[in-house]
Amino acid sequence: MKIIYFLSFLFFTNAAFAQNKSSLRVQATYYIDSNSALNLQQVEKQKFTAFKNNSINIGYNDNAAVWCRFKITNTNPKQLQKSWLCFDNNHLDSIIMYSNGLSQTLGDRTKYTSPIMVTQAFELALKPNQTKVVYVKVKKLYSFLDFDYRFSTSKKLIKQSNSKIGIISFFLGMVLLLILFNSVLYIITHQKMYVFYILNAIISIVYVLTSSYYFKCLIFTEFLYFSEIRIYSVALWSISLNTFISCFLNLKNTQPNNYKIIIGLNFFILFLIIITIVLLICEDYNTIKIFFTLGYLLFASNVSIIFIVALRQLKIDKKAAMYILLSFSPQLIWAIIHFLKTYKVIHDNLFQDWLVFFCLYEVFLFGYVLTQNYIATFIKNNQLNNAVIVEKENTLQTITQTQIRERRNIANILHDDLGSKIAHIGQLLQLNNHLLANQSINQLADDIREISHQILPKALDDGALIASLHSQIHSLNDGLKAINITLNGYDFPEKVIQPWVYDMYLISIEIINNALKHGQATAIQIEFYQYAKHFTFQYSDNGLGFKVAQTPKGFGLDNIEKRVLYYKGIIEINSQPNQGTVVQINLPIK
Repeated sequence: MKIIYFLSFLFFTNAAFAQNKSSLRVQATYYIDSNSALNLQQVEKQKFTAFKNNSINIGYNDNAAVWCRFKITNTNPKQLQKSWLCFDNNHLDSIIMYSNGLSQTLGDRTKYTSPIMVTQAFELALKPNQTKVVYVKVKKLYSFLDFDYRFSTSKKLIKQSNSKIGIISFFLGMVLLLILFNSVLYIITHQKMYVFYILNAIISIVYVLTSSYYFKCLIFTEFLYFSEIRIYSVALWSISLNTFISCFLNLKNTQPNNYKIIIGLNFFILFLIIITIVLLICEDYNTIKIFFTLGYLLFASNVSIIFIVALRQLKIDKKAAMYILLSFSPQLIWAIIHFLKTYKVIHDNLFQDWLVFFCLYEVFLFGYVLTQNYIATFIKNNQLNNAVIVEKENTLQTITQTQIRERRNIANILHDDLGSKIAHIGQLLQLNNHLLANQSINQLADDIREISHQILPKALDDGALIASLHSQIHSLNDGLKAINITLNGYDFPEKVIQPWVYDMYLISIEIINNALKHGQATAIQIEFYQYAKHFTFQYSDNGLGFKVAQTPKGFGLDNIEKRVLYYKGIIEINSQPNQGTVVQINLPIK
């Protein structure tokens, strides 16, 4: 969160640098050449209008040009006065200054770049008490034409440019680190949300470098199509952001209707991009105007739908919804002001780099949120893993104690029961009482068979899975009067010739014991099915139930899953607190 605060500090610092004052005496007027048909000599004869607040906004431009006339006087009687005439809109197509019979050209659609990154600027030099008249022709085709003018010094402009270059370079470095980090998170988690964030961050970088004049001024100085890149990068940025937010809020499941609207909006924006590209190739600029207006409406619709979605999401996931509202609040305010300014409801120009900073702000905010979510999930998983380790250790201790107890019981049976009976048989043989000895031997054989059957039924050797379980369930129902366990087979064979028959017997006993011990169930229903390509085993109980996703697996359940997966089977566990548990296992027929 400290990075977000630092971002806000840099934003206000950069905004403060944008305030400049001129020491020259300037009379500034303008004339709108509606068809861009006049030359300098013809313009000089026209009636000019005084600027208001050093700015102009003629709305959507139908091939018009704005001619500016500046009558500049150096009031200093002794010193040469050097100053820069600045036009604060780096996306003007062309700006031509006429002075003393010479002309200079700058602009986005020209091969000439401003020496100052923060503005389009021409250097002027006036001798003491000199008055100079300068004409400037400003042109921007097929878009909204607005700009501010100001006079500034080299020192101030260099300070502003260095500040802007440093801030943007720093931010871009941080964004690249976030992209790298989220790439690692995607490799670890394979969650699409990280891919959408990375895509949004990359498009944001393209937009920031284009809109801030960084590309044009410092890297691709002779490239002529940054206006298109800026417009289309905003459109693609909107699509990527919509997709990321849909995934971030899980709208497909929580708000399916709004999710469909957002997907439809994305496809509509893509369609709009394709149509405008075709129109640009065909040079049908009048129709493009309609689609530009539609683009602004789509942008407003995009922001509005995100706000509606976030407000509704407050009832489902308050924290995630608050992040969306926090990220879009500045953008919503900017969109409303920009829309009103575009259609001349208000006339004050906006700080040109606002959307650049909003774009970076959202990348930082969501990068921070995703990082925090992963760290929180990582910590929680560690805690769960530790809990599982403790549970396994406790289970191993229980198993060890159970083995010792069972061995002691077997030893007691062998010593006290079987041992005494064998000794008794020996005495009968010594007394030549062969009839009674034979009866005792038969009884001893039955006892040994019963003990062996309790440990692992002999019938399993023949694949009699249901018969073996019926025997155990009968004993449990007799021994536990308040418990009712039922077992039914549907098209299930009496004898199963499959390699997992012993494991399914032990798994069934384990599931029954879990339902009785942990679930405190009083009714357990077991159903076995045979289909064409697989067997299905379903266990249902009326026990306490549990939250499957939030409950660590014990050693017993983990062992069951490993056995099922070993035979290339599938296990599904469905349970909710106080709603019982259903375990379903599917095993292929081999």
